[in-house]
Amino acid sequence: MNSDLYRRFVKRWEEVTDLPPQTVGPLTPFYKSFVGRLKVMPWPLLVFGSLVLVVGLYVLLGSAVTLLVTILQRGF
Repeated sequence: MNSDLYRRFVKRWEEVTDLPPQTVGPLTPFYKSFVGRLKVMPWPLLVFGSLVLVVGLYVLLGSAVTLLVTILQRGF
């Protein structure tokens, strides 16, 4: 009885742990290249993303960015 229980456990364990690679549909190649670069050297991508975000906020909000930053600083 114990060996049957053990075999069922092992079979279920293999079903659960043997997962196929995850995909993101048609965007999978882009995702894999992005994540690959992010895993190797994240700093350049993070700095570039931060600069894009700051410039985008400035274009969107103009000088109100300083007001937003002041409000956020007071909150923390």
